[in-house]
Amino acid sequence: MTGMAGSLRLTMGLDDAGRCALREQYCSQLHRVLQLIPGETPEEGLVYVLNPTGGILQGDRLEADIRVEGGAHGIVTTPSATKLYRADRPAESTTRLRVASGATLEYLPEPIIPYSGSRYVEHLSIDVEPGGRLLSWEILAPGRAARGELFDYELLGLRLTAREGGVEILRERADLRPSSETFPSLSMGTATHYGVLLVVGGDAARLADGVREDLQSLRAGVTTLPGSGLLVKALAVGGRDLSALFSRVRERVLHQWTGRPATSLRPI
Repeated sequence: MTGMAGSLRLTMGLDDAGRCALREQYCSQLHRVLQLIPGETPEEGLVYVLNPTGGILQGDRLEADIRVEGGAHGIVTTPSATKLYRADRPAESTTRLRVASGATLEYLPEPIIPYSGSRYVEHLSIDVEPGGRLLSWEILAPGRAARGELFDYELLGLRLTAREGGVEILRERADLRPSSETFPSLSMGTATHYGVLLVVGGDAARLADGVREDLQSLRAGVTTLPGSGLLVKALAVGGRDLSALFSRVRERVLHQWTGRPATSLRPI
């Protein structure tokens, strides 16, 4: 199999009535964008992005460019976890998040689940203009536990670059090969799930003090970054604890930004 190529361009902004709308929407093959769901305020909108093939296969190449224009508050998530299937050569994805001044983007995908024998490399690039705000998270599951495939994938490459006002505030790279070698730099102990949450915008120092209260008994830490950046990393035995932590942090962030609760990712 040669794999498939998919491209997504998604721009969220305000329409003439001041409501959040899809200003640009283009997708091919490996992406589908469901209709925008209005949020709790006119400037807020929620969008689901899904992969209609049910997962990422050998040789797939995915590109996504997601932008939010000034004044709009975009929330982008996925309806289900991203499943990575067995592959002889890596699949690859490149995602660019761009946040204009006065805009807010929440990029909150469901977890990545690497199946036995999978190979996948992800590039995530984030650009936030001065006065923009971003909340992004990523959760990594260990595989299909019910089939005994914990940490049996061949390669998971994670590349993350974040810039605020054109200045690089974070760069990370990890190449995990648990089926052939022990984690050289990530000691998880008995934990099975790993998560990273990034915030740009607001009072990072005050937010960090509050987030430390949310960490409770999890193996987790929080640090401030240059500018207004904040980074949370956590390990947990089970995905529910990690998801609950990130939800608590999200509530805290949105309260600081807007003074109201975070909008539900699964509206009724």
